[in-house]
Amino acid sequence: MEIVKAKLGDVKRLAELNRCLIEDEQHPNPMNITELTERMREWLATDYICYLAKESRHIIAYCLYRNDGGYYYMRQLYVDRSHRRKGIATQLLDWLYENVWTDKKVRLDVLAHNEAAVAFYKRYGFRIGVYRMEK
Repeated sequence: MEIVKAKLGDVKRLAELNRCLIEDEQHPNPMNITELTERMREWLATDYICYLAKESRHIIAYCLYRNDGGYYYMRQLYVDRSHRRKGIATQLLDWLYENVWTDKKVRLDVLAHNEAAVAFYKRYGFRIGVYRMEK
């Protein structure tokens, strides 16, 4: 597996994976693939940084984050469905902590009903810091 920084040319594949993420976590985001592609392009052109996990030159996972001053905010972490349960998310996070996130904490949001993601992040060492509620 190779880990590289995403380029603007990767936005189409990232948008496809983002659509899968939305479906898998049952997020209410109604955006279509064109809108997701444009949003990803805007993110990468401005505040966000994305690292990709590649296998045989194909993007199989990604982590999208930004530097929020006092911490890094991880917006999305996703592993392609056909590559799960192989430690890829852990390897990607390990790499980021060793090479990028060396100077401050990382924060993220997880949908409360996404029990698999909550369990993964807890196993990785994340702890609940805030409950954000909506009505």
